Amino acid sequence: MTFELTQEQRQAVHTHPDEPIRMVDPQTNMQCVLIRADWAERPVEGDPREAYPLVDESFSAGWSDPAMADYDHYETRKQP
Repeated sequence: MTFELTQEQRQAVHTHPDEPIRMVDPQTNMQCVLIRADWAERPVEGDPREAYPLVDESFSAGWSDPAMADYDHYETRKQP
């Protein structure tokens, strides 16, 4: 799926071309990251464990969301 960048996103990408751009959905407070396609499509090199700190940072905001507590009780709330 492909979308065109908004003017604000385009400006952010051009202002910070070598950084991921963090975005927030104001309705759900879900955080997303905009990265260049060539970064996402490049082959993984080196030890994947080197990425662990970045993965932890990416998930840190989401896991601390109070709504994530529902996953602690998923099995008991699951519909038959």
